[in-house]
Amino acid sequence: MSKPFRELAQLCEKLEKTASRKEKVEAVASFLKSFNDPDEASKAAQLLVGLHTGTRRKGLNVGPSTLYKALATVQTPLIHPNPLTVSEVWDALEKIRKLTGERSTLMRRQMLSGLFAKADEAEREWLVKVVMGEMRHGVNLGLLLEALATLASTPLEKIRAADMLLGNIGLLVKTVLENRLEEVGLNIFKPVKPMLAEFAYSPAEVFKKLGRPVICEPKIDGVRVQVHKKGLKVRVYSRGLRDLTPSVPDIVEAVANGVHASEIILDGEVYGVGADGRPLPFQETMRRVGREKDVMRALAEARLEVRFFDILYCEGVDVWMQPLSDRRQRLIEYVQGDLLVPAHTVSAEAEVERLLKTWLEAGYEGLMAKAPGSGYTPGRRGGFWLKLKQADTLDVVVVAAEWGHGRRAGWLSNYLLAVKDEEGGGYAPVGKTFKGLTDDEFRWMTEKLLSIKTAEHDWGVEVRPEVVLEVEYDEVQKSPHYSSGYALRFARVKRIRTDKQADEIDTLSKVRHAFMKSRRISPG
Repeated sequence: MSKPFRELAQLCEKLEKTASRKEKVEAVASFLKSFNDPDEASKAAQLLVGLHTGTRRKGLNVGPSTLYKALATVQTPLIHPNPLTVSEVWDALEKIRKLTGERSTLMRRQMLSGLFAKADEAEREWLVKVVMGEMRHGVNLGLLLEALATLASTPLEKIRAADMLLGNIGLLVKTVLENRLEEVGLNIFKPVKPMLAEFAYSPAEVFKKLGRPVICEPKIDGVRVQVHKKGLKVRVYSRGLRDLTPSVPDIVEAVANGVHASEIILDGEVYGVGADGRPLPFQETMRRVGREKDVMRALAEARLEVRFFDILYCEGVDVWMQPLSDRRQRLIEYVQGDLLVPAHTVSAEAEVERLLKTWLEAGYEGLMAKAPGSGYTPGRRGGFWLKLKQADTLDVVVVAAEWGHGRRAGWLSNYLLAVKDEEGGGYAPVGKTFKGLTDDEFRWMTEKLLSIKTAEHDWGVEVRPEVVLEVEYDEVQKSPHYSSGYALRFARVKRIRTDKQADEIDTLSKVRHAFMKSRRISPG
C-alpha cells in the first residue's frame, strides 16, 4: 500500500523543530526503513530534500507567479476521501517537469492546482516547499547520505562513494534498501560520469582554494573521454557516457599500443591536431569526433590525439579514492609518456603565471590546477580541480531575466545578455549567465529589473535595456539559439557597470570578430 504524503509532511514538521543533527539522521533513517516498497522510499527521499529528479537538478520550471496562481485557484473539497500519497505527488511532479510547448505554463498551473486541492493545509505547506526546492528543515543531501549509512549500518564513506559512482540519489536509496550496496563499484565497460572542475580567476585564488603546492597541467580544449581497456578490447566513452569507439579508431590504436595494463580505466582529453601541430579549436574537434560515417575520410581530414591525466581503476583495484599524487604515479607506470598530459608541481603565483602564458602560447586553452591530496569524485565539482584561463570581457546589457531556483529562489538571477546590433538596429542576445554576483548584488539586480520591466512571464521578466554588465567569457561559439547567431561560453559577471549607458556597450561586430579570431578566420 502506498505511503500517505501526510506522513512525509509530518516528518518535515518534526525535522523543522529538531535541532540535533543526530536526531534528524535517525528520524530520516527510520522513516525510509518504514516503506514496504523501495521505489516509493526512493521517491520520498528525493521529495524530502526538494529534488524532482535523482540527478540533483532542482526546479520544475515553475516560477512564483505560476505557483501563486495555482494556489489562488484551488477548490478544496469538504472531505478528502482518498489521502494524497507519496507516489501520487512524485508522479504528478514528474509530469509537470516534462511539460513543454506553448500551453505548458497553463497546464503546469492547472496540474498544480489539482494537486494542491487533494492536500490538506499541512500537506499543502510542504508541497509548496517541495515545488520550490526550498525545504528549510535542515535535511540536505549530506544528511540524507548519513541517514542511509545509519540505515545500512555501513561507514559513511562507503555511502558517499556509492553516491558518486551511481550519480543518482534515488537509485542510491533503492540500492541501500534492497541491500545491494556491495554491487556498486567501478566495472570495465560501464562508464561513470567524469570529475568536474570549477573556475578560478587568478593564481592567488588557486592557492587560496587549494593550498600549496598544486599540480598544474595544460588545459586542452578538446573532448573529454573515459577509456576502458581489458585485454585487447578498448572502448572510448564521452563525458555523457556515449560510446564513441567506432568514430575514433586512431584513439583506439594509440591506447592499444601505448597503455600497458590488462585492465584499466583512464580519464583524458581527445583533441584534433592541425597541420602545424597545434591543437585545433573545440568545435573542429567535435566535428571530427562526432563523425559516424566516412570515418576513414575523416581520419585524413583531421588527426586526433589523446592525452590522459587521471586513472580510476587498474588491474582489479579501484584507485579513484587514492590521492592524486599517487594516481599520477600509477598513470606514469602504465601509460606511455607521449600519451600523458604534462604536470608540474608548483608553489608560487609567478610559476602559475609562467605556465599559463607558456601553454596559452602553445595553443592550449589554459591551465588546470589540482590539489595533490585529492581523490577523484565522479560526476562532481569537488572543489579540488580549478580551471584558470585568460578570460576576455564584453560590456553587455540585460534584456530579460529569469527567476532563480534553489538558493537563488525569489531573485531575478539568470540574465539574458545582449550586445548592440549596429547593422540591424536594437540589441542582439549572446547568451545567459547567473554567475559572478553576490547575494546583495542579486537583490539589487532584482529590484532594479522589476522597476524597468516591460513584460512579465511565469519564467521572469523582459526589461528595458538599461542595466549594463561587464562579463568575462571563455570563448565565442556559433549558436542557433540566439538571434545574433553567437553565444558566450561560460559567461560570468565581472561587475555591474552603473557608470555606463546602454549605448556604450559592445557591438555584434566585436563578437563576430572575436569568434573569427578564435577560429583563425580572416575578417576579410
